[in-house]
Amino acid sequence: MERPSLFVLLIVQEKKDQQRREEILSGDLFSLMLKFSIPAILAMSVNAINAFVDAVFVGQFVGENALAAVSIAFSLTMITNAFASLIGIGASSVLSRAIGEKNEAIQLRIFGSVLSLSLVAAMIASVFGFIYANEIVSFIGGKGEIKSLAVIYYRVVILFSFVRIFSVATNMLIRAEGKIKEAMIFTIASTLVNIILDPFFIKMWGISGAAWATVISMTVYTLLNCSYFIRGKASYKTDLKYLGFDMNILKPAFLVGLSAMFLQLMFFVQQVVVFRSVSFYGEDRDMALMGSIYRVLILIVVPVFGFVQALQPIVGINYGAGQLKRLKKAYRLFVICGVSLMTFLALIVQIFPRPILATLVPDMILTEQDIFNYRMVLLPIPVIPLFFLTVTSFQSLGKGRESTLLLLGRELVLFVPIVLILPLYFGINGIYFSWLIMDSIMLIVVLLMAWKVYGNLKVQKL
Repeated sequence: MERPSLFVLLIVQEKKDQQRREEILSGDLFSLMLKFSIPAILAMSVNAINAFVDAVFVGQFVGENALAAVSIAFSLTMITNAFASLIGIGASSVLSRAIGEKNEAIQLRIFGSVLSLSLVAAMIASVFGFIYANEIVSFIGGKGEIKSLAVIYYRVVILFSFVRIFSVATNMLIRAEGKIKEAMIFTIASTLVNIILDPFFIKMWGISGAAWATVISMTVYTLLNCSYFIRGKASYKTDLKYLGFDMNILKPAFLVGLSAMFLQLMFFVQQVVVFRSVSFYGEDRDMALMGSIYRVLILIVVPVFGFVQALQPIVGINYGAGQLKRLKKAYRLFVICGVSLMTFLALIVQIFPRPILATLVPDMILTEQDIFNYRMVLLPIPVIPLFFLTVTSFQSLGKGRESTLLLLGRELVLFVPIVLILPLYFGINGIYFSWLIMDSIMLIVVLLMAWKVYGNLKVQKL
């Protein structure tokens, strides 16, 4: 049988891309939410399970101190993720709006700009992180054996920061087209590589084996994403002759990307303050317990980021096409469904605290106070979707200032002072109460800002 020509394949691909755009602009929103959210949630769930399993293997095969070390090093990767978010979310916001506007000039230059920025960011992160690994780990609260193990892990991961930054950024570009399924497949494939390698590498090389398994999986992730563009699967043309820094892309991308970068940096600041406070008021046991609770929190809020990934192209493309009523309806739908799902998941983690924590720290004797602190950290889970979906919708609308204000307000204005003040009165237990107080206040702030932004929304062309 004669194979179809390249021209015919391109016509078919272009028709599919046009149908996808029209579906985003006029299809049933609930069906669209399910179609986009489910693959994104699956991909993010596998990724979070990978981080959880990584911690389980380290805790089981190496010990509590190694688990605390990986938790510290994991928080340091937020710096690398900040660069990836700056580039990926900023470029994705520009791309979604360019697709909505049918602006081919912007679309053509996106991939080259992302590659150039990723190279520069990786060079800065790798050199600075590798040289000052000891100082950085000490700053976040690492001491003794925990510090030594964290430095070993972090130096391996930061040396190969390019594959993390570029893979995450290019996968965001794929999602920005509305191709959530393709992005999911690449994410799951690379994550499975890490899960398969983890037990063997950790048994052979200890904590450094966990780091090398991560590096190899991120390299696979990079290659899979690149193959998507090389094979011409993108709905827009890419040309590497446009390598460099185009201000028509950089300016709007940075306005949005900076808020996404602040999100990751605020996660880093949050964990620095938390781990330093735990280190000051507690012992190595407390560091391991806090690291375990963080892993549970990251795992359970994964569906939120699946909804976030699905909402971004829907809001961005509809905004580019000037369909304001539809994007507002999409935002409300996603928030209602996200809050409902997280309420259900929050009940599960509240009912079974001991079995969940026992998988991470099997040798630790958990007190009633430990269980109470665990529950306090996880209690605000149902309101988390409102915050992140609002921030993402602002980013997709090009409202970088508003999303940045929310991020800085949540972490710097509220969380940091709260987590520093409460232990003065309640000791180490006060650290665990901080999330509930912060998210209770942010619930009111987010609702007011969403009402203001969406009430005065107007279309601004790229």
